[in-house]
Amino acid sequence: MRSTTDNTSEGEHNWIDRLVEQVRPGAEAVMEAAEAIPQEDGSVHFKVDQSVSTLARIQNADFDLEYVPSGYAHPETGELVIPRYEKGAYKGDPADQYLLRTDTYEVVGNMSGRYPDRDGYKHVFATLDELFPQTCESVSVYGNGERVVVEQVLDEPFDLGNGDTIQPYIYTRMSLNGTWKTEIIPISRRVSCENMLGNASGYIIGVRATKNHDSILTMRSQVVEMSMAQGNTLKRMAQTLLDQTFTDQEFANMVDNLLPYPDVDAHVKTQNAAIAKRGAVLNAWSKEGSENMWAAFNAFQGGEQHRINANYKTTKKAQERSFLKALDGKTPIADAAELYLMSLVSVSEEPF
Repeated sequence: MRSTTDNTSEGEHNWIDRLVEQVRPGAEAVMEAAEAIPQEDGSVHFKVDQSVSTLARIQNADFDLEYVPSGYAHPETGELVIPRYEKGAYKGDPADQYLLRTDTYEVVGNMSGRYPDRDGYKHVFATLDELFPQTCESVSVYGNGERVVVEQVLDEPFDLGNGDTIQPYIYTRMSLNGTWKTEIIPISRRVSCENMLGNASGYIIGVRATKNHDSILTMRSQVVEMSMAQGNTLKRMAQTLLDQTFTDQEFANMVDNLLPYPDVDAHVKTQNAAIAKRGAVLNAWSKEGSENMWAAFNAFQGGEQHRINANYKTTKKAQERSFLKALDGKTPIADAAELYLMSLVSVSEEPF
């Protein structure tokens, strides 16, 4: 795990700078929690609290919940009518309820009356701090707090040579509106281009919102060491592909195989969509600067992530949408590229 001591001097604190650049509200407050350590040469180094709980507090993601019964106005009397369960274990309880933040009273969910009482996201944050202490890079809040994604550094980066570095991460996504269950997902990132690598749909822990959510999360977190194997698998795959040459013609054949032109009588929108996808990966390939299978994979992966899944837009909202698609495992082009390239390689090791 990475040390909690940052050896950059005052004014050069990259971690703080990155948070501020991403316009995360209250990011500057992290400095207030940093311990200033004077050095013999007169500079000042910082020991920063990189716990999930601290960044969550700064991002106002550690709120408590209030449960308010959901109802409607009677069409004749105007009185509030609250539908309730008429039988079973929940007899008499409201059939539906709003989940409100107690700090802003904004609605973060509209769930059934059987939705379990929870302390917001606090138990998840505490579990992540126990699993991966002092590794948090960011806590991103979506909407009013309906959904949250936590980013943590999993391990030291590994260098494939020539500055091509892979950094393993753990992403944990969670929701209070039922759109996500709590999932811990290992994903690595290629530092040079921010490509997200690995099959995001292969989460190592997934817990639905039931009354036993917190206890199940705690129990399942004991197998989180499995995430380390994912990083090792990616490293082996990357090194294998890096060692295999791949020419421009071979890449063109791969594009024709995975992203073929539609039939000539296909609708113009279908034809334009195919041309745009091909253009995205071909452009990414031209920027790789290397002729090997690893570059080919990243051209497909990067073209899909940064162009296709972002609807060919560079706005923050479009890139955020692409990021969430990667977390959902919606990367069919990258997945197909991996299978295509690995099928061309004769690997003596165990399969990836």
